[in-house]
Amino acid sequence: MRIKKKMIQSVALLSVFAVSLIGCGAKKEAVITSDGEDITESQKQYETFAKSSAQKFSYKDLTVNQVAYMMTEQEVKNKLGEPVSTYSNTEKNNANNIILEKVYSYNDLTLIFSQIKGEYRLTAAASVSDQDNFARGMKVGDSVDKIYQQYYREQDALNREVYSEDKSAKLGKLLYGDFTIDSLENVKAKNNIEYGMIQYNGNDSYETATSYMVEFTYFEPPYKGEYATIDDDFAQLSFDVDNKGKITAIRWYYYPEQ
Repeated sequence: MRIKKKMIQSVALLSVFAVSLIGCGAKKEAVITSDGEDITESQKQYETFAKSSAQKFSYKDLTVNQVAYMMTEQEVKNKLGEPVSTYSNTEKNNANNIILEKVYSYNDLTLIFSQIKGEYRLTAAASVSDQDNFARGMKVGDSVDKIYQQYYREQDALNREVYSEDKSAKLGKLLYGDFTIDSLENVKAKNNIEYGMIQYNGNDSYETATSYMVEFTYFEPPYKGEYATIDDDFAQLSFDVDNKGKITAIRWYYYPEQ
């Protein structure tokens, strides 16, 4: 698995959705493991969302303020001006290759540029400020409900538990899609890979989670080989939410093909 860029590590507490999420008993529900297998167990049943007309997350959502992924350093400076501070960084990927990066700080907004074909391009953004505008009008301080209004989710999303491969741990709830990135080797996907998920962050359930994220992931062909792998291009968008149902941080990543 690639090393993720860690720009913001905010602490999110237990949160309760504001509307339409009151439990109403328990029943046998299908749940999904990381390898795409359905298992069944008794769990709390949640009310469903209204039907969604929103689009799923994709590359076009990798924007903040006036800039977008794959812009050059100069293009970003033309839009946002000179950063408050900059520094260079190096990482190793899973193939032990050196990844060269530059980090720009605009106060509470952080941008990361990765060297791609000899030129630094914008590949990540993160903010904890309500002054920064992300795709679809999303800002820090917005309600978690706005995520489910602006981004697609299944009506029965809160009843779609995701389990670890050994079925010993609940990982979260699948908002849409049929499998997660952990299942790529088993699924052998050739087409687009699109899913949204509530991440429990190591806790056993939504109610007992001391922090959680709402995260969206997207791949699209062409892929390096016959099937999609972790070494192909893909993008992720994540929201941290506090115990009042407010977004406390937003970040996105574009991972170029390796």
